[in-house]
Amino acid sequence: MGSQNLPLVSIITPSFNQAAFIRQTIESVRSQDYPNIEHIVVDGGSTDGTLEILQEYAHEKQRFRFVSEPDRGQSHAINKGLALAKGQIIGWLNSDDKYLNGAVGKAIHALQTNPQWSMVYGNALHINAEDKITSVYPTKPFSRQALFLFCIICQPTAFIRKETFQAVGGVDENLHYCMDYDLWMRLSKTHQIGYIHDFLAASRLHAACKSVALEVDLGLPEILLASVRHFGTVANHWLYHFLTHYPNKGVFWYLDLFKSHRVFGNTPLLVDSNRHSSFWVPPRYRMHLYVDPAQPMHALVIKGINTLFNQPVHVHVMVDQVPTAHHVIPAGHFETSIVFPVTTPNAVVELVCSRQQILPETEIAASIGTVSFQVQNAMPLSAQEYQFYLEYKKNPRDVANWLLKNRQPVPSL
Repeated sequence: MGSQNLPLVSIITPSFNQAAFIRQTIESVRSQDYPNIEHIVVDGGSTDGTLEILQEYAHEKQRFRFVSEPDRGQSHAINKGLALAKGQIIGWLNSDDKYLNGAVGKAIHALQTNPQWSMVYGNALHINAEDKITSVYPTKPFSRQALFLFCIICQPTAFIRKETFQAVGGVDENLHYCMDYDLWMRLSKTHQIGYIHDFLAASRLHAACKSVALEVDLGLPEILLASVRHFGTVANHWLYHFLTHYPNKGVFWYLDLFKSHRVFGNTPLLVDSNRHSSFWVPPRYRMHLYVDPAQPMHALVIKGINTLFNQPVHVHVMVDQVPTAHHVIPAGHFETSIVFPVTTPNAVVELVCSRQQILPETEIAASIGTVSFQVQNAMPLSAQEYQFYLEYKKNPRDVANWLLKNRQPVPSL
């Protein structure tokens, strides 16, 4: 069959300062035995020698095009490439990844053989900066359940019909880490995704790549966001992975993130308080809470500094002006928890402190009056969140196993 009868495939490569690898990426496209390919590199204004490499291929106008200008990141670059693409099928190959021999031909054959598929993907290798194979990507045949549990699709192996890519709105430009995972979730809601056993691409993991450098700080929040958006919850497998690999992020970091994405459900929230911007709290430290009666507050965890008096501060806990508990804030740096129930949807909790003092004369002191201690974090926790907190404090490396046994997410598939 002549090339004129084969669908044109547009390979889009977002690029920014990847001179060390982009030649290999381009050559992996040029070496494909599939005859009807255009390669579009969307560069974000590289300054590391990338442009000189791109210029070397600029004469191949039928098979290679590039633009280089500031953009809003990788997701924006993909959508720019999609708008420029003339092909019926889209491949997405990052500037540090590469295709394996015959990849494009195998993918197009699969799509032609299975016209009901809007996208196809295959197996992939992980390689390092020196091109050495380090592992095999954990790909699986497609199902929504498998996708919920893990990103089973290695992005450079994916080939998507252009009309489908456009129909789902392209890549979400608000995402900068798991934009591919989000795309698979959106696409699979309304379109069929196929899988072939062939190895199609090599995904490069190196110190500077986003998948490594930003995995926890950017990756986990975006995975939570995308999972909750499309499945209503997040899989324990994801939480297990991050808790196991990044136990030192701190319990407040995890709890804050989990609250933001309702990992443990509709748990109590601190709406506002009279804590000063300098973290000092007045002798009547007041907190407004939102509480779902179905998941009442079980405990209040506070982290702060008590340095004014060099001795403990006794506090009386009031819930909606009703005396509820008594607690002692220790001297120095402290992290303490006060166990008491709150079930009222819009509750006011006050800690009435036994000691107060005016700060030494400063501009801040003049504006805030008397204070008792400083609060860095104050977090109302449900019973399950509090158990997570206790398990984390006991041993951060074991909390992932506790979570697998005790949390039962129900995804909307």
